[in-house]
Amino acid sequence: MVNQQWVLAERPESYPQPSHFRMVRGDIPKLQSGKALVKTLYLGVAPVMLRYMRNDTAFEAPLEIGDLMMGRGVAQVLESDCPELPEGSVVQARIGWQEYALIDNAQRPTPFLLEHHDLPYSHGLSSLGPTGFTALIGLREIGALKYDDKILVSGAAGGVGSQVAQIAKALGASRVVGIAGGAEKCRLLVEQLGYDAAIDYKGSDLAEALQHHFPEGIDLFYDNVGGPVLDEVLARIRRRARIVICGSISEYLLPAEAQHRFKNLQQLGRQDARMEAFFVFDYGDQYSAYASELASWIRAGLLQPKEDISRGIESLPGALTDLYTGANIGARMVHVADPVSG
Repeated sequence: MVNQQWVLAERPESYPQPSHFRMVRGDIPKLQSGKALVKTLYLGVAPVMLRYMRNDTAFEAPLEIGDLMMGRGVAQVLESDCPELPEGSVVQARIGWQEYALIDNAQRPTPFLLEHHDLPYSHGLSSLGPTGFTALIGLREIGALKYDDKILVSGAAGGVGSQVAQIAKALGASRVVGIAGGAEKCRLLVEQLGYDAAIDYKGSDLAEALQHHFPEGIDLFYDNVGGPVLDEVLARIRRRARIVICGSISEYLLPAEAQHRFKNLQQLGRQDARMEAFFVFDYGDQYSAYASELASWIRAGLLQPKEDISRGIESLPGALTDLYTGANIGARMVHVADPVSG
């Protein structure tokens, strides 16, 4: 048996494409002291991976040409010399784009066990992993959601955005409006993802649509997009509004000199409002509690994870490309293998 791996072959100038990666085959690692040997079940892709490929992050080690592509996944522990990662358990961890890996409890972010085995393991890359935790933290801890808030979400069809409306409703919100690109995505927001209304930024005038849906202004904005959309929302925030900065995918492909220059930042002061970003891995000590809460909502039918799953490790590069071409809805991931029974 071999260990198939994807390595970085070329740095992208625009969005990631399959040609930027190369498949290599190596041996399955041997168990080492203090580590666990895991078999990959699912691997996720996220917009931040473009920044890894460009070495455009201050919080990651450099990724050189020929290095294993970084990424998180769900895996089964086959052998273990790490007490925190017992044999047979299923974990969510930084695995990299490969079929087998050695991990340990000292790596950062720390691996965590998936505890809710009655639910699909794929949920470890959607609602029961950092994607779902991000939606919950952003709404409750950062956004201080209130039931009567007038709530808007950008990137509402993405991995995080596809869960924000449902989680907001589970927390007691009464109405949530989402922004997405295209009539089909907007239809799914309302019919499947808990949104009360949707704005198609490709097919409508955003300023007019915001005025229509929020004539009194916006209390809580959960932003996954940044750029001009965020600027347009800033012009329409209410007093004591909260803006949750989760991502800015609209600007990941732009050089610094081409990124949006904001006109409406002064509205934060005028409206005594707050804009705050956060890093989901700072909340690792609360993951078990978050997962239990989200799992209870899934069982109750309040949260239905939207997952966009391809099959086979060979489909990973194309899955990442989908994030930048607008082809995905929900948490994008690849099913690599089934768990070993027994």
